[in-house]
This record gives sequence, structure tokens and C-alpha cells, in this order.
Amino acid sequence: MALSTLPKLKVLISGAGIAGPCLAYWLAKTRPNYSITVLERSPVPRATGQAIDIRGAAIEIIKKMKLEEAVRTRGTTEEGTRILSASGKTIAEFGKGDTFTADYEILRADLCGLFLEATENLKNVRYVYGDYVTSLQQTDKDVTVTYDGGSKEDFDLVVGADGATSKIRAMILDEQVRKDSYKFIGQYVAYFSIPRQSSDTKHWYWYNAPKGLALMTRPHRNPSTIGAYTCYTLPAHGQHEPAIEEALKQGPEAQKRIIHKYFDDAGWEAKRILDGMDKADDFYMSRAALVRLPKWTNGRTVVLGDAAFATFGVGTTLAIHSAYVLAGELSKVQSTDDIRRAVARYEEVFRPIYAKSEDPMPGFPQIAFPQTGWGLRVRDTLLWLVSRTKAYKLLPADKEENSPLPEYDWVGESRL
Repeated sequence: MALSTLPKLKVLISGAGIAGPCLAYWLAKTRPNYSITVLERSPVPRATGQAIDIRGAAIEIIKKMKLEEAVRTRGTTEEGTRILSASGKTIAEFGKGDTFTADYEILRADLCGLFLEATENLKNVRYVYGDYVTSLQQTDKDVTVTYDGGSKEDFDLVVGADGATSKIRAMILDEQVRKDSYKFIGQYVAYFSIPRQSSDTKHWYWYNAPKGLALMTRPHRNPSTIGAYTCYTLPAHGQHEPAIEEALKQGPEAQKRIIHKYFDDAGWEAKRILDGMDKADDFYMSRAALVRLPKWTNGRTVVLGDAAFATFGVGTTLAIHSAYVLAGELSKVQSTDDIRRAVARYEEVFRPIYAKSEDPMPGFPQIAFPQTGWGLRVRDTLLWLVSRTKAYKLLPADKEENSPLPEYDWVGESRL
């Protein structure tokens, strides 16, 4: 059957963050005629999230999407990173593109907004907010999903792209595959915006205190605010703090109260940051976790992005890269019967790419967020030495940057 005569193939993408809309964009550029629904549990596009970076192959994909200039325009303006001592003085500094601050830094909400703008007016893409999948049933021919409202719909392919705490993952992959896949690394992080002061520079400021406490600020493109972060790190992966876990269940106000309990006397600009937190309307707190799965696909269903392989440092890059590869493999189908093979082929192609960046730095995050004053002094001494000698420039390039970008036969703008 010629691709031009294919029936319209229906795809459901659960999650309107980064991987989902990116996949929708590239599916719209394939020769097979895909009808794409992007389903988002939130009633509106999410306007919160930390600063994220784009590296490696994802930069080339952004360029192919003609979004490079928009990403730069909406960048955070961050010029580098300054590590602070207990007294608040800079003990180590790293420039843009060196280690911490990437050449492409953007707020998560801004990148999501760019992907939404690039797809929401495409004729074969529709967004549905305020709903979610409660169950799915798969056959050799299709996947039937049941929505929260009780209605049902059939699709040729269902993609779970709803983040590290994905709900649909349990409907796609069986319990044995998912066993121990969500790995809490012993860190709680809160993100929010606070008013900018005239003394604020365009740097990421990173301050630590004993007992795994850290306060950070990062610049925004918006000249009236900066991003603020509180990090509470336990001594080991898998450890939980009962009081914080209870606050996470109760909601933002309880979470702000528990942050005050731990950070009121943390030093540096704790008072300013916590005062700003109390007034912030974009506060968000979460657990830091890795997701490690031995398998991402199941017939006509697949998990993508953080739902499949949440990681650190290159999570956004992997989300963009994986969406491109999945769409590329789906671009080759000639009938609905080919979808299962295309999905399996996606995992064959992308898993070796992902494997290069699978593991974070050994001992992270505990090694970067010490529990004791002595540990902080050791870490600070090492960072001072590395920054002064520029020893980090001797390290090999990010492994993901060395991953070749597969080429696929995309259609022109007229199709969109």
C-alpha cells in the first residue's frame, strides 16, 4: 500500500510536557497520515518548572524544528555558576558551557510553551486538557482507552509521556517489568520565583549548609524575578524523610511550612528566599528520582521521556532525542500492522544512545550535598581546585553529544 493512501492512524500521547509535544511535532511531519491526540491531566498548560538545559543531539533537533532562535530568545540569560562558601563568598566559578551552565538554558515552562506553539495549530494535532486515562486494553489491532469521564476510544498507538511519576506506565508495562524501576535518590527539591533585586547577577548561585541543605538562585529572562530552589538531601539513595513525605501528601502550604522548619536558620539568603517562597504563586515541590526500566515498549504501547528513563543532566536532551527517534521509526510504517514493529525498532535504536547517559555521577547527589561541615570543606576545596586549574576541560565531552542523530524522511512544511 502506498503511504499516500494509508488510512488515518490514530495516536494518543499522554502528557503535554516536553517529550509528548515534541513527538506530536515530528509525527505530523511523517508521510503516514497520523491523527494525534495529546492528553494532559492538568486543566491548563503547566506554567511551573526549573531551569533545564538542552545538549547534544537535541540541539540539532531544535534547529530542525526551526526553534533555535526562539530557544535562545527565551533563554534564562544565565552566564555561569558560582559555588558559595558558608559565609556566602564565591569559592569556585564556572563559565557558561563549562560544566553546570549549558549553552542552551531555558525554563521548563518556556520550552513546553515553544513546543505547544509549534504544534497546537497543526491540522492533525489536538490537545485535550483536564482528563486522563484510567485503563487501557490492547489487542493485535488496536488499543482501547477509557478516560476518567468514562468514555472510551480506540487508537493504533498509545504513548506514555507523563513524567517520572507516570500513571499510565503501570497500564502499559506489567508489574515484573516495572519492579523497582522508580528509584528515589534521597533528595527533595522545591522550585519557585522570587522578586529580583538590583544586586542579583546573571549567575546560578549555589549555597550549601550541613545536613544536606542547599539554597540556590538562578536568573530568569523576566527581569523582575529570579528562580529560587531549596534542596534537602538525605545521606543515601532510597532514604525518606517522614515529615516531608507527609507534607507532600498535604499540599503546597504544608510543604512551605516544612521548608521553613529546615531552612529558617540555613544562612546566606535564607530569609529572602523563604519570604519570597511564601508569596510565590508558582511553587512546586517534588522528589528527585531516577527511572530505570528493562523494557519501554509493549506491542502498540510505549513509554517515552522521563516516564521511561528519568535521569539527571541530560533528561531534557533524552526526551527530545527519543521523541525524534520514535517518530522517525513510525514514519516507515505502511499499514497499521507495522506499528508494533516500528515501536520495537525505536527501542532497538534508542536504548544504546540512552545507555551512554544512563548513570549519573557516582555518589550523586550526596557527594554534592554533604551532611557535615567537614564534608562541605572537602567538596569546596575540590571545586576550588577544579575551577582554578580548569581541570574540567580535560574531561571527555558529554557522551550524549557524541550520539549520532538518525536521519529520517520527513515531509515538507506544506503537509503541516
